[in-house]
Amino acid sequence: MSARLVLLMLALVCLAPAASAQSLTSEEAQELLAQREASAHPAECSRLRRQIDQYTLMFERAGELQNQMWAERMGEQVEILRGLQAARCPNDVPIDHAAEAFAEMLKLAAKGAAAYFTFGATGF
Repeated sequence: MSARLVLLMLALVCLAPAASAQSLTSEEAQELLAQREASAHPAECSRLRRQIDQYTLMFERAGELQNQMWAERMGEQVEILRGLQAARCPNDVPIDHAAEAFAEMLKLAAKGAAAYFTFGATGF
């Protein structure tokens, strides 16, 4: 009876992943882990926002006191924190609307140039 139970358990262990639609390949599992590691917890994003605000105030204060070395260091720290924020908290990074408008203009210009240089054969 115990040998039968062992064989049944072994069959279940071997066949269960194949029967499950939820099983992941190793590549999918690695991708999910990378996404989880890349995104930050909301508390970390909040901490980064507070630090950026604090160092920005210190940067402004250093400018008021005309302390060049302090201002440079605080500016560097703000840039480091903004880089971390951009990498870890993509929802917190401000959108550059001017860059988006310029990109749209370039797309429109490329379509016009393609139509012009192909004598309308591109269908734009």
